[in-house]
Amino acid sequence: MRLVIDANILVAALLKDATTREILLTENIEFFAPESLSIEIEHLLKNPAIRKRIKLADKDLFDLTSAVFSRIIFFPEKGFKPFIKQAIPLVTHIEDAPYIALSLALKVPLWTNDSALREQAFVKIYGTSEILELLAK
Repeated sequence: MRLVIDANILVAALLKDATTREILLTENIEFFAPESLSIEIEHLLKNPAIRKRIKLADKDLFDLTSAVFSRIIFFPEKGFKPFIKQAIPLVTHIEDAPYIALSLALKVPLWTNDSALREQAFVKIYGTSEILELLAK
């Protein structure tokens, strides 16, 4: 299985040792994300309010972030830039356009729990519960 992931999936995996983290660490799934996501997460982890919500020591958070990042192939924008113009009208929030664009470029579904992204019909969207169903088959 191949999936593009968005920021809310990655944040959920870092915040809580639960299903999302378990799926992200699953070896038989290939994950992709815009390169900007890794930068966004690095900045987010410096936010004291977010850092406080993550109940891990600094070293454990570093190890977890490294493990999760090692499972994701990060694409620079030039790899999906031709699809950005197509993606922009499909999203409610402009910051979601790179995820849709990368999904279009790679022709793979997007894993997100953002219900607004389900409103478009060009990219297949899976939520976490749907990923679990697919893995159970």
